[in-house]
Amino acid sequence: NQWNDWTAAGLPLDHAFNTNVHTELKNSWWFHAGITWGGVGDVFCDRCARGGPALRTDQIISAWSGFSGDERKLILPELWFNYWQADEGRSHAVSLQPYVRFRLSSRMTMSSGLSLSRNRDDRQWFDNFTDPDGVTVHHTFAHLEQETASLTGRLDITATPTITLQVYASPFITKGEYSNLRELNQPRAANYDDRFMPYTAITDPGGFNFKEFRSNVVARWEYRPGSALYLVWQQGRSDFEGERGDRSFRSDLNRLFDTHPNNTFLIKMSYWFDR
Repeated sequence: NQWNDWTAAGLPLDHAFNTNVHTELKNSWWFHAGITWGGVGDVFCDRCARGGPALRTDQIISAWSGFSGDERKLILPELWFNYWQADEGRSHAVSLQPYVRFRLSSRMTMSSGLSLSRNRDDRQWFDNFTDPDGVTVHHTFAHLEQETASLTGRLDITATPTITLQVYASPFITKGEYSNLRELNQPRAANYDDRFMPYTAITDPGGFNFKEFRSNVVARWEYRPGSALYLVWQQGRSDFEGERGDRSFRSDLNRLFDTHPNNTFLIKMSYWFDR
């Protein structure tokens, strides 16, 4: 694959090349892989400064691979790997996503997936600051070290042809720390370091620790053809801290479930008027 992007004014945003391979093995397992070479030539990001001037970007290498098991089996495992590098090696990210689905019976399936990622972004947008007249004059960026973990579980039950139950739950944790705060200087400069200059109004940019839990349970009864009754329970929890902290992911998870939950109960009924 090859693609090119421009703004309506003709500013080049991306020139990229990509190739992928998908192979089915003799045991009916699948192997997938791909690689993208982006940012080729003189390209710019017109959104990175959140309304500020366009910022020159450098070449990006993005690679991914994964495998999935035989879908006919009772247990279907999958594993996915992603890698990304940019900013002349200053920024990179890696993620791993194992997944498994259990077909417990013809009426019941269960799945669980884990996502772990580590991100180092040397030009993470931080904030835009104004002068006393309210004019934005400082478009700041920072070096970000970030870690993210999430877990997703699903359960689907078909009790009868007209009664089903679906359960979904997903905790999410991401935390990071900012450093090396800078502002735009010559955003279109060919030299990476010339695009920024130090921003000294803030000496400690801090960090963040955000945790969230989302779940829902949906019971559906089709009491007559085309007409259904839904009973829904949703629960949400969230917690934000203005610094990364030194707790483990397990301790962050415990803190998340100590927060007060928001519970929502819904009843929905539909009726099909046959003509």
